[in-house]
Amino acid sequence: MKIWARKTFRIGVGVLFPIIYYFSSTRLLPLCFLLYFSGIVTVLEVLRRVAPGSYGVMVKYSKGILKEKPGILLGTTNFLIANIFCIIFFPKSIAIVSLVFLTFGDAMSTIIGKRFGKIRFFNNRSIIGSLSFFLTCVILGFIMMFLPRIEIGFLTMLIGSLIATFIELLPIPLDDNLTIAPVTCIVLEILSRVL
Repeated sequence: MKIWARKTFRIGVGVLFPIIYYFSSTRLLPLCFLLYFSGIVTVLEVLRRVAPGSYGVMVKYSKGILKEKPGILLGTTNFLIANIFCIIFFPKSIAIVSLVFLTFGDAMSTIIGKRFGKIRFFNNRSIIGSLSFFLTCVILGFIMMFLPRIEIGFLTMLIGSLIATFIELLPIPLDDNLTIAPVTCIVLEILSRVL
């Protein structure tokens, strides 16, 4: 139940930023929304540091959205940082595709991997979870290829899906909410110049 609550919340909020960016003529509007949410999350980050007992209360009333044992930063904080970075530094198409991969790929990987992932491999990830991540990215990437204002080729999208899946698997200390979209953006930017 908690995973469903957390990932449903993440998709519901996370999809807002690429959608707002898609329909905006500039970066300003999505960045304003991101900064607004970042302000709220910053208050939570500060509160859980200065009054550690308060985080337990927040977890209790979050209906499963907050993790009981978060990392150095909350997953949502890392997610928002990644969104801001991608929107500021990369072209619209690349940022939107990478953020959709992060939002939906990560959610599907966790939901399906926890439910059906019996076989574990690299970094204790399930094969079915990683396959779900990749297929989700490919399907959504294929759909986005046909949207006006999204300029991305099939091969670029396919390699980007593989890279996003691989980044989620890497056993690095950084939260994958912080790494998936920016690294995918970098790879898509390079591919868009050479393919």
